[in-house]
Amino acid sequence: MENYTRKFLVSVFILFLFFSILGIRIWYLQILKGDEFEKFSRNNRIRNIRIAPPRGRILDRNGKGIVINRSSFDLYVVPSDIKNLDTLLSFLSQLLLIDEQELKRRIYSSYDSQKFNQVLIARDITRDQLAILESRRDSFPWVFVEVSKIREYPYGKLGANFIGYVGKTTKSDLKEYRDLTGFDLIGKSGLEKSYQNYLQGSPGYLQKVTDAFGREIKSSVYKTDISLKQSDPGSDLILTIDLDLQLAVEKILSEYTGAVVVMNVHNGEILSMVSSPSYDPSIFVKGVESGDWKKLISDKNYPLMNRVTRGLYPPGSVYKIVTGAAALEERAIDTNTRFYCPGHYRLGNKIFRCWKSSGHGWVNIHKAIVESCDVFFYEVSQIIGIEKLYKYSKLMGYGAATGIDIAEKYGISPNKSWKKKRLNKPWYKGDTVNVAIGQGYLSVTPLQVAVMTSSIANGGYKITPHFVKEVISSKGQQLYKYKNNKKRIGIGDEYISVISGAMVGVVNQQNGTAKRARLENIEVAGKTGTAQVVALDSIKIKNKKYEHHAWFTSFAPANSPEIAVTVLVEHGGKGGAVASPIAKRVLESYFKLDSQYSLQ
Repeated sequence: MENYTRKFLVSVFILFLFFSILGIRIWYLQILKGDEFEKFSRNNRIRNIRIAPPRGRILDRNGKGIVINRSSFDLYVVPSDIKNLDTLLSFLSQLLLIDEQELKRRIYSSYDSQKFNQVLIARDITRDQLAILESRRDSFPWVFVEVSKIREYPYGKLGANFIGYVGKTTKSDLKEYRDLTGFDLIGKSGLEKSYQNYLQGSPGYLQKVTDAFGREIKSSVYKTDISLKQSDPGSDLILTIDLDLQLAVEKILSEYTGAVVVMNVHNGEILSMVSSPSYDPSIFVKGVESGDWKKLISDKNYPLMNRVTRGLYPPGSVYKIVTGAAALEERAIDTNTRFYCPGHYRLGNKIFRCWKSSGHGWVNIHKAIVESCDVFFYEVSQIIGIEKLYKYSKLMGYGAATGIDIAEKYGISPNKSWKKKRLNKPWYKGDTVNVAIGQGYLSVTPLQVAVMTSSIANGGYKITPHFVKEVISSKGQQLYKYKNNKKRIGIGDEYISVISGAMVGVVNQQNGTAKRARLENIEVAGKTGTAQVVALDSIKIKNKKYEHHAWFTSFAPANSPEIAVTVLVEHGGKGGAVASPIAKRVLESYFKLDSQYSLQ
């Protein structure tokens, strides 16, 4: 009985304590703070804030940052709260150095009251501008600043042509990506565009309580910041690019207008890709000025174009690899077949000249590739014909997509039906002669040449070039991993061996056209090309714009291939004189970075 009484008294005491605390809290809220709550309920407003997610980073194969993020102070205006528009426009115009009419356009043209009641006016304002704004906070409570993350490029222009740039969303972007607003930055080109869904992330949402003048309310008794959803950062791209090699190749090509691509011949990983000249992607982060944009798109050197994937050029003599492989596979020739080169070739009443006017004498397939004899391939072209040549051209990747994970052009691999459809003209034997040495209607990208070169280096497999090894979420989960995809090109091993052996001779034989690409301790295989911009007889070359394009494509080590290096120099002249020394420097850079090799 005594225990029961004690338990009862304890229970009564606990209940008394609970109701006492509750009563005190009610007294505090209704009596002591009642006026404050009444004022709050009468004047408060809810400001909906959208928290843009940081874009995913773009890292090299070793985790080094190529594109990262930094903090940005972004200036917003709440149009519905503006009390004196003219005063606001005058203040912001002086602060931001933006025309008042442009400010007015920004305030009202993007305003969507159904979604969020703030409008982005300026991204990444300076700390000085922020200080001035804070000093006038009471005068313009409908102006506020939020901190976001924007793109930063630690290495400036490095890789800009394949990384791409970000820009403001358009109406079509908003239809495709429902989570975006007109204030978001979206990938406009390159990897930024191709992997937009991975890089973007998902936004967060926050509600802030403001007074009747738009000022944020801070209170100790009620919550004024309500987080509805945390933003989820975009995922990181882990690239195949080697940053150190990329830096080296960019420096090597900086003096030229052209393209270089370095690719793993077995799996298609792009280790380096350079298009010169390039551009600074950071100018797009804040919104590129119209003057800067006009300057970029009107630049006759086309800095925005990725020459590796979108530059179209006649391949010149590097295409003789296709012609030779086709002739061997079709049994039109063998390694003993010889043709005599007197320095020209007659077809009907037309003369087709060899680059060596004195001629090469008797030539087989090996010598024809080593010395790049045109006449040999003229002869071969008339045996196999354009349709067979077209077949192997397509098998080796010309006139079609390589499958790379950024925008590319397909080029032209012509045949009879193509000419009839495009030009409404018949195909002539002379057309086949031109195609056989990489001229005429042919147009290719440097990347397609690298893919062809890799198929010789790896024993006859066509591989898919790519930049992204894997995609890692902000939580560390692997969302994507590249799976190697290769298939036979339909050329026998013995014929691949003939072509690759001749390519070794191009660099290492005394009569080869690419002696300047030799390395001391590592054997290089390659093929030069000099692509005519105008016909030889039509103009005496004095102007640089009429100079031939210089090609050199290669792989190394020749006995155990790892990488293909393809070089194009626009209007560079002869491939052996200009492009092959560039390739040598690129190869040296690669093997110096690879610890298993020792270069003197």
